[in-house]
Amino acid sequence: MEAILTVVTKVLVMLIMIAVGYFITKKGMLTDRGAAEITALLIWIVTPCLIVDSLLGSGGSLQAYELLLAVGISALAIFLSIGVSLVSFRKEPPERRKVLRFATIFSNAGFMGIPLVQGIVGERGVVYGSFFIAVFNVICWTYGYRMMSGGAKVSLRTVLLNPGIIGLAVGLPLYFLGLQLPAVLAEPVGFFSDLNTPLAMLIIGSYIAKVDLHSFVSDMAVYQMAALRLIVAPALFLACLLLLRPEPVLLVTSVIQASAPVAANTVLFAVQYGGDSQLASKTVAVSTVLSILTIPLFTILAQLACQFLF
Repeated sequence: MEAILTVVTKVLVMLIMIAVGYFITKKGMLTDRGAAEITALLIWIVTPCLIVDSLLGSGGSLQAYELLLAVGISALAIFLSIGVSLVSFRKEPPERRKVLRFATIFSNAGFMGIPLVQGIVGERGVVYGSFFIAVFNVICWTYGYRMMSGGAKVSLRTVLLNPGIIGLAVGLPLYFLGLQLPAVLAEPVGFFSDLNTPLAMLIIGSYIAKVDLHSFVSDMAVYQMAALRLIVAPALFLACLLLLRPEPVLLVTSVIQASAPVAANTVLFAVQYGGDSQLASKTVAVSTVLSILTIPLFTILAQLACQFLF
């Protein structure tokens, strides 16, 4: 029951912040240009700071093999979602299909997953979660980038200089050497990291404000996508983890992040690469609301699995 209340509370807090973003956009306080600039800030400043801050706050509690296992399990979660997406939405027009598939593949592992992991599992889970974000960013900025940009060539620079890799390049040496940043640097990193969830939720609310509310009910493909993202993909992932038997904190952390609703990046990429931003906004909004029911379910199943396996 405590796990359910924690998850529901976290999701409701995020929905309130989305509502604020919706309201300030309707009132003209947040413009299209402002939303685009905040999006760039989230991607290139806040995400790397989030990863560095969580590694610095972990106290070097994980061994190298545990982190490598976290990378492999994170990749498994996303590759399973890719497989689910490839057999779906074949009758949709290409512009809609790529958004729906992107939404199915990429969960809100950072903007929503990390706060949930921190509240349910603790700091050790946040470190594991940072590697999920790093893997997410590598795949997002390669496979996802190519999908949403219409087949644009992926350069080595794009792969190596994405926000997740930048954050790890700074944070991992500090983590393994047991070093701490001077307070004059650590405090700004922490403050920028704290901006992650509120700014992302405001942006999601901003784009929802531009969507015809009637289309939320009438677009059944969005609900099909939500079922794949919130139920099918995490269920397949949990079944695989029952065979792999990772340690409990990693298992619960990975399941929480894999069962999170559609990534805010779906909207960010749709806007940046001229995709259907209204459809992207609907996928985020609908899946976020429905995740109030599904995330507690998978969190409890993961915890029960830990009791059974260990």
